[in-house]
Amino acid sequence: MIHEKKITVEASSIEEALNDVSGRWQIPAEKLHAEIIGEERKGFLGLGGKTLRVEITANLDENHDAKENRQDLFLRGADFVNETLKLMDFNAQAVISESDKNTLDIQGEDASDYVVGRYGDALKGMEYLVNLALRDPKYEPRIKIDSCGYRERRTKSLERLAEATARQAVKYGRPVRLEPMASWERWVIHTTLKDRSDITTESVGEPPLRKVVVMPKYDPERDGAAGPAMMRVRARRERVSRPVSRPPRRGSRRSAKQ
Repeated sequence: MIHEKKITVEASSIEEALNDVSGRWQIPAEKLHAEIIGEERKGFLGLGGKTLRVEITANLDENHDAKENRQDLFLRGADFVNETLKLMDFNAQAVISESDKNTLDIQGEDASDYVVGRYGDALKGMEYLVNLALRDPKYEPRIKIDSCGYRERRTKSLERLAEATARQAVKYGRPVRLEPMASWERWVIHTTLKDRSDITTESVGEPPLRKVVVMPKYDPERDGAAGPAMMRVRARRERVSRPVSRPPRRGSRRSAKQ
């Protein structure tokens, strides 16, 4: 679909106006059309130069431009990651993944160890940095970073963790909190358990400490009339830390027995 984009700016020359709008819209100047619609002389008797009012127009193909912007975003993302890896003296390189075009895949000798880190912490940090450096509301989607199939392995591990946690929550009849996770990791937990009739899940807390809570659903046959109340009590107990035990006071019965 073709649509027209138009803006009026003031500049001392057409070239200046084109360069200004090109920077604002992130569109090459050669794709813009400029027309002078007004002129104003500056200074005494017009000896201080002139200011032009220029109307800039661009005829845009939304689908084509979106594709170009997306490609440019991921190329700049790969350049950013590669420059960072070079500064860290890592033998690794980022390329656009063939299986997922929204992902940069880091490959190389150091990719499977140093780049991934413990529980993927290094990958998460790199992903945060590249999206922070390239943030722009016009550019979507968010860049994901993978290395040597780590995301696939982590996804399978999270699916097993979700099922084991659900069994634990049902067995003991109380909520179970998992460790803080990235948004895509929490999504795996929620998705894995969404079709279970005996379990519900909820994300709590603020990033980067946001985590998933797996909770058993109330079962009248199992929990009886007091089921919902007991589940609320258990949930509150999960949120309240246990008090620190204190030594017995001198002269008390407890100290006398000891």
